[in-house]
Amino acid sequence: MKTTIPAAAFCVAAFSFLASAPATAIELGMPIDCVLGETCMIQNYVDAEPGAGAKDFECGPLAYDNHQGTDFRLRNRAEIARGYDALAAAPGTVVSVIDDQPDHGFAEAQDDPFGCGNAVMIDHGAGWVSQYCHLARGSVPVAPGQSVPAGAPLGTIGSSGGTDFPHLHYAIRRYGAVINPFTGVSPTGCDAPASTPLWRADLGLAYSPSALVGRGVSGVFPSLDLVKEDHARLTAPAGERAPVYVWLHMLGVRKGDSARLMVFGPDGRPFASELFAVTEDKTVYLANIGVTPSDMDLTRWPPGEYRARISFFADGEQALREDIPFALPVPSPEDVGIGRDG
Repeated sequence: MKTTIPAAAFCVAAFSFLASAPATAIELGMPIDCVLGETCMIQNYVDAEPGAGAKDFECGPLAYDNHQGTDFRLRNRAEIARGYDALAAAPGTVVSVIDDQPDHGFAEAQDDPFGCGNAVMIDHGAGWVSQYCHLARGSVPVAPGQSVPAGAPLGTIGSSGGTDFPHLHYAIRRYGAVINPFTGVSPTGCDAPASTPLWRADLGLAYSPSALVGRGVSGVFPSLDLVKEDHARLTAPAGERAPVYVWLHMLGVRKGDSARLMVFGPDGRPFASELFAVTEDKTVYLANIGVTPSDMDLTRWPPGEYRARISFFADGEQALREDIPFALPVPSPEDVGIGRDG
């Protein structure tokens, strides 16, 4: 029988970053069953700053104040239905489980932003303890006292606890001190010396200053709420007069970065182009443009193959360029029986 304990027991009350000797006595596997950069990405690293303010360990914006773990996020909330498992990063013994907290569906304000929700804690020995938060209610298959091998499923990603995006919060500590698995030591500043990362070398896990969450061409306005909810709802443009939107959703942009969104007509020439300059560091970034036939000095889309170009520039270098072809017009019901411009 599973033991339910207060959620507060999963959180360290004081955010004490203790200076630590290199901590290489444990080797960690991937804590979530996903493909980094494809089906998941890291939104927040451990906060590297012991005091007020937040920086990730490379002095970037991918952290928030007092964040004590690594957030492996799914692309959008609809991805939860695919059932991504949290996995034991190393062998050990389950010491505590929470499995009865509601999945609030990201719709309720959370009083405790550090609430772990449904979670599992594993003792790996030699002072090492790992923590897995925001699991789906009723999905945890393990119980306290159970031994688990590395890679064992611990529950599926859900929406329990203090979270407004779908992710696994993974934390590793030694003798109660937070350890950043990417540096192998406790955080003492984003420019502090690092040791050996705790991740297995074959995983290839390394810091990424930015990550592509999604991009596309849609006939639906790509608000941040809709992009966060379900990319499938950003359906293809339809209608001879309907607007077309080009959108880009990223994590980790910095002041001085930029994005350019363009649209090319059937003749191959661009008829819309906009440059978005990033004026401050941002964890979550969304850019979009909307075009209509009037941008071509027409009242209806001329038929043919169109193309959107999405580019992103970081540190003066092009980090992303992708062309997305799409056809116009796709008739909508209100267009049936309406003739085109001659």
